[in-house]
Amino acid sequence: MLNKSNPIGVMDSGIGGLTVVRELQRILPGEDIIYFGDSANCPYGNKTADQIFELSCHMLQFLGSNGVKCTAVACNTISTMAERLRPCFDFRIISIVEEAAKYVIREKLSSVGLIGTEFTVASGKYAELIHQGAPDCHVVGKGSPLLAALVDRGDFNQHDINLEITTQVDNILSREKVNDLILGCTHYPIVEENFHECYPQLHLINPALEQANAVKTYLAEQNALNPQKKG
Repeated sequence: MLNKSNPIGVMDSGIGGLTVVRELQRILPGEDIIYFGDSANCPYGNKTADQIFELSCHMLQFLGSNGVKCTAVACNTISTMAERLRPCFDFRIISIVEEAAKYVIREKLSSVGLIGTEFTVASGKYAELIHQGAPDCHVVGKGSPLLAALVDRGDFNQHDINLEITTQVDNILSREKVNDLILGCTHYPIVEENFHECYPQLHLINPALEQANAVKTYLAEQNALNPQKKG
């Protein structure tokens, strides 16, 4: 039985997971939240799988020691390794990649673009999960080596951000004329307006919202929602 008063954990490779915290605070205002953003080692997308696993375990161990009732792994890169991490911990780990994939399946999209870190895109995890429920959906991804780091260090030079966005998204659109684009890194909704400015015709999928809803559903099923009015 989960303790209703225990906090929710949220973890990310830097500040990007605060976009998940924002959604959680909006739909679950009574919950306490412990946030771990590993800006010291950001970006994760350029590291090896073993490096990411080790760093992720440190964060999860810290959250577990603080009694979290579940953890939202807000980092898409870490979420590609959720199945490897889950056996090591006794609290629920909710993957942002899995929840975004469920959205694509639920909406019956025939094609979708994906921009994320190089690791996230190269892992093929988004396509794998989407194809489990929508085998004919075309998933067209492109990894960005720069965008997460630009956001994480607070470098909001509009020219540099827009140049990186258009370089990667133009590559996607040259291969498939998609109408929907997954913002496959939690840093990206922070510069969502830049995406809208560059591509007003695209519908942007924000996995942070899908993950926050999944946390709410899990806690409700466990009768573990905190009844307090403000977390």
